[in-house]
Amino acid sequence: MKNVKKSVLFICLFVVANLFAQSVEQVEFEVMDKEIPAEELTYEYLLAHKVFLREKPSVRSKKVTLLNIGTKMVLWEKSLYAKEINGIKSHWYRVTTGDQTGWVWGGMIAQKSFGSIADNQVKFVYGYESSATNEAGMTEVKYQLRAFKNGQQLDKMVLDSLSAIPVHIENHGSLGLFNVEDVITVDLADADTGYQVGKSYVFWNNGRFKKVASLIDYADSNYLKTESFVFPSDMQGVKSTILLKTTITKNIKSLDDALAQNNVEFITTPYIWNGSKLIKKQENREIEDNAVVSIDF
Repeated sequence: MKNVKKSVLFICLFVVANLFAQSVEQVEFEVMDKEIPAEELTYEYLLAHKVFLREKPSVRSKKVTLLNIGTKMVLWEKSLYAKEINGIKSHWYRVTTGDQTGWVWGGMIAQKSFGSIADNQVKFVYGYESSATNEAGMTEVKYQLRAFKNGQQLDKMVLDSLSAIPVHIENHGSLGLFNVEDVITVDLADADTGYQVGKSYVFWNNGRFKKVASLIDYADSNYLKTESFVFPSDMQGVKSTILLKTTITKNIKSLDDALAQNNVEFITTPYIWNGSKLIKKQENREIEDNAVVSIDF
């Protein structure tokens, strides 16, 4: 139950922070009761690499030890006041890790942690990177995804929130692709409503992250475009092929128009992943960027 509560809190933090366009993002964690049995403890993991455990909740406090990325810890207490760093606001937390006790600033603790399905020694941690107000007065939030193995960082990727905010991240394994170890998806939500509007896809392979695409729904007063990937392991999947399924609905003036078959167009485009980029299967060229699909190279 504690894990469920923590996950809900994690999602709400993203949504609430962006809905109200705050320039400072808030990170909070649940602390453990000292009477809780050992088998019911919830563990958190260090998001950053090479972080000092300190005697007191202050960057000026004496250093206890140096912690590596992914360090497993239990949170027992949080500081009275929060501290802001790089637009991220969080309390300090008194933690135990092994036989060491000290304080860690909450912005250095992962808000989501999970493992590689291909290699159980590789782990991933995810959380805020920074938050700042740009020249137009808009809040630009960045998120970080890191991979590590045996306490050593392997790679780091910074994700922009763009016009949507990430609310859930999940590892799906290879999904039937022979040259990808893990397919990681980030659900994207509309910054104003909080409703899901698409997904970002990140591939993990050979010790590196690669952002493949962001599929974001597009709609105006009489036009709707949605897109999704079908992978080889899916029911309609094709070996070694990623299918981009596009649905376009035009001339929408009523619910009947949206449901009318003559107003809907279905397009399926096959791509292959060559290890570094998506290439159209029949034409052997790169997938093109547009307002709905963005491909990073």
